[in-house]
Amino acid sequence: MIAAEALGIGSCYIGDIMENYELHKELLDLPPYVFPISMLCFGYYQEGERPKPRDRFDSKFIVSENTYQRLTSKDREAMFASRAKGINPNNSLGAKNFGQWMYAKKTGADFSIEMARSVIVLIIINPLALLWCF
Repeated sequence: MIAAEALGIGSCYIGDIMENYELHKELLDLPPYVFPISMLCFGYYQEGERPKPRDRFDSKFIVSENTYQRLTSKDREAMFASRAKGINPNNSLGAKNFGQWMYAKKTGADFSIEMARSVIVLIIINPLALLWCF
């Protein structure tokens, strides 16, 4: 992805390709025991269109040197402080912080429910497929 970006080629990681398993199995002509878990798409940006970089966490929270750096509760609070500002304390998900909000938003979404259904279908229809995962 980094090399593609350096050449002016954009990319998009799609991690929810597990949705609609039956459709993707047919569309991609997948053999038995193959289950798509992600997809990576590449393409050129439109003329003059290039996405702006998103805000990232400060490197002091995500870069470890020589040994793994364990974050304290205070570190995590500081790391997510700017994102937490956007969470309404009276949100409909009942989340008390950004982590709870994001978890509830993702796991309660239609795509997540469909993804879980597709995985169950795979297991029921093709239980031997699980052996290839380990």
